[in-house]
Amino acid sequence: MNTFDPIAHKYHISGRLVPGVTSVLRDLIPGWSASDWYLERGRAVHAAAAFIARGKQFGYDPQIEGQVAALRRFYSEVKPVVIECEMPVYSIARQYAGTFDLLTCKPGSDALMMLDFKSAVTLSVAYQCAAYATAHPGRKEIRWGCGVEIRENGTYQISKEIYDLRLYKQDWLNLLGAYNIRRKNGIKEEAA
Repeated sequence: MNTFDPIAHKYHISGRLVPGVTSVLRDLIPGWSASDWYLERGRAVHAAAAFIARGKQFGYDPQIEGQVAALRRFYSEVKPVVIECEMPVYSIARQYAGTFDLLTCKPGSDALMMLDFKSAVTLSVAYQCAAYATAHPGRKEIRWGCGVEIRENGTYQISKEIYDLRLYKQDWLNLLGAYNIRRKNGIKEEAA
């Protein structure tokens, strides 16, 4: 049985603790860490994004007013087809897991696209989307990915590039392998 503990932010596959996508990236990509305050704010913004994607009413802390306005603007203007949102995925073969933000369609086609909301879009988004696409249990290939910067001032910016995830999947698996080697040798003590 696969489980996710949202409070501890830990994933288990068949009772075994496995690394989360963001933990792998945080460990190996410089500048990918944030203080607890920013992490908590990020969780609140992602929860708001899921409520908006599902068409649900919700309350929120006024400190994320700008981000909520940006998310509402994004959904209103872009009108993405929401296939799945805030869904945990588990790679049994590779022993990792993560929770993606939005599975939608690439604009102008029926090709699947993984989308990730960020306070700042960096190249790590391509690896993150590739990780989620690799772990996704669907039969149809998720070939595309992109990031959307959700800003405090109520605006959003879609990444300039839509990533062909086929070019990033092997790099993701290499990052995961490096993370596991570090953990095995005591450089990274536990999966998270």
